[in-house]
Amino acid sequence: MTTSFEVLNDILTGEHMDIEQYQAYIDSLPHSPLRNHLVTILTDHKQHAERLSYFIQMNGGHVEAGTGLSGKVALWKTKLEKWRENQPLNMLEKLYDGEDKGLARALQRSEGKVMDSEKEMLDKIFADEREHLKQLQRLREDLLQ
Repeated sequence: MTTSFEVLNDILTGEHMDIEQYQAYIDSLPHSPLRNHLVTILTDHKQHAERLSYFIQMNGGHVEAGTGLSGKVALWKTKLEKWRENQPLNMLEKLYDGEDKGLARALQRSEGKVMDSEKEMLDKIFADEREHLKQLQRLREDLLQ
């Protein structure tokens, strides 16, 4: 049986993966409005990770730091992409895909496995994630015009 702390740590791992992926792409961009938008989303992910870590610790759980093996593989793939010419549209599509899959996985993992207080905290994080998807979609549309 999966505990709510395992679910929260799994979602935390996803946040750390997002942080590393956004940071890798941001590092490859010159100063620009696109870079600024991505930094804002990165900041949200960092706050989500802090909120999750704090909640886990304050409620008697143990925080599992880092991204695990899957995160290391994802970061390696992202860094390989940077070696090639990294077009902003391609970058935004990869970030959108990562956000979309990460949100779907987090929603699925948390469904019926967290308490009301945990659900309340996660709902705020999930709302931010949905907003990230909208922002990334708008940025993609702006590049296509």
